[in-house]
Amino acid sequence: MKALILNIGDELLIGQVVNTNASYIAKQLNLLGIEVKEIRVVNDEQSSILNALEEGQKYNLVIITGGLGPTKDDITKHTLAEFMDDTLIEDKMVLSDIEQLLASRGRAMNELNKQQALVLSQCKVIRNFLGTAPGMLMKKNQTVYISLPGVPFEMKPMLNEALKIVVSELSLPAILHKTYFVFGLPESELALKLEDWENRLTKDGIKLAYLPNRNLIRLRMSVYQSEEGTLKKVQTYAEELKNILGKHFVGEDLFEQSDENPLARVVVNVLKEKKLSIALAESCTGGSIAAAITKIAGASDVFKGGVVSYSNEIKQRVLGVQENTLKNYGAVSKECVEEMVRGVKNLMQVDIALSVSGIAGPTGGTANKPVGTVWMSLMINDSIETKLFQFGEQYSREYIIESAVFNGLAWVLKRILNF
Repeated sequence: MKALILNIGDELLIGQVVNTNASYIAKQLNLLGIEVKEIRVVNDEQSSILNALEEGQKYNLVIITGGLGPTKDDITKHTLAEFMDDTLIEDKMVLSDIEQLLASRGRAMNELNKQQALVLSQCKVIRNFLGTAPGMLMKKNQTVYISLPGVPFEMKPMLNEALKIVVSELSLPAILHKTYFVFGLPESELALKLEDWENRLTKDGIKLAYLPNRNLIRLRMSVYQSEEGTLKKVQTYAEELKNILGKHFVGEDLFEQSDENPLARVVVNVLKEKKLSIALAESCTGGSIAAAITKIAGASDVFKGGVVSYSNEIKQRVLGVQENTLKNYGAVSKECVEEMVRGVKNLMQVDIALSVSGIAGPTGGTANKPVGTVWMSLMINDSIETKLFQFGEQYSREYIIESAVFNGLAWVLKRILNF
C-alpha cells in the first residue's frame, strides 16, 4: 500500500511553521506497513490543492493536513467537496462535540464555530475531541483520502483513529526498522568498511540507509516483517555489524518515535552501562546540553544537575570562579571553564563534569575572541582536559549553540567509551 502525505498551508512554505506533521505521519504509516512514496506541501490556493488531490490518485492513500479552520484562508473542506463532487452538510454529532468543547472552555458558539460542523455528505467523520475541526475519511476511485486538522496535538489522535479504519480490512506486512548508532567514523570511511557486509544485506532484501548527524551516524536497516526469517536475518546482520565496527558501535534502537538528540541518548545509555554520573556548568549554551540529556527517558539515573551560569555573578557565587580570573582572562577562557568545571563537580558530587563558555553572537566578539569562540572543560574524577572550539563567526547564533551541544556530548562520549 502506497501513500502520499499532503500538507497544506502558506505558513509551511515560508518557514514560519516547521512541518512536524509530515514526519509523524510518515513514521506511523511505516509502522503499519504503508509505504510513503511522496510528501508534498502546497499553498492555500484552490488550484494547488486540487492539483495535489488529483496527483493523489496514483496512490492507495492520501493523508491531508491543514486548511480546516474557521477563517477565510481555510479552504480545504470546500476544495475537497469540489474534488469529490460532493456537498457539505451539517453533522449533528460534530455540532454537539463543538458545543461541548466550547462550553468546557467557557465560550459561546458563534457562526464561524457552527460552520466547523460542515462535513462532506459521503464522508466518514473522524471526531475531534481537542478542537473544533472534524476529520473526514473519503474515497475516490481506488484512493482513500483522510483530511485532518494541521494542529499537531489535534491531528495525532485523529490520525490513529482514521488509520484503524483503513487497516481494519487489510492484511499489511509490517515494516521493521532497526537503527544502529556509529560513533567516531566519517561516513565515507564507514561505507568502505561496510561494503562487503552491505552487499550481502542488499541481496537478502534488507535496505540500509546512512543518516549522518554531526558526530554520530545512524544506520537504519529496513525490511518487511512478513518475509520468512526476517527477524533472524536482521539479528544475524546486527551481530556481524557489531563485530565489524568494534568500539565504534555504540548502541541500537527501534524506529525513532521522538525528536530527541540521538547523541544524547547514546551518552545516557553508556553512562548507565558504566554506572557513571554527570553534571554540567553551561554559559553560552544556556542549558541546551542539559535539555538534550533530560529529554531522554531514564536520564535521572545518571544526570545529577546543572548550573546555567550565564552571568559572571553566578559563575563566581555558585561555581566559585575567582574574580581575578574573570578580570584577567574573561568569562570565555581556558582558566574560567576550568574553574567552572571544578565548581560544578564539587557542587554536584559526580564522576564527570562538563563546562562550556563562549560567544554565540551575533555581537560580543573581539579580534582575539571572535563570535563562535567556545571553551569547554571536561573533568573525570580528578583529571581535567580543556578544549578550544572555533565554530566560525559567519554562522548564526543557533548554529553555534547547536555545534557546542553536539561537540560537548561527543567529547563526553569519546572519553567514557574508554573509561
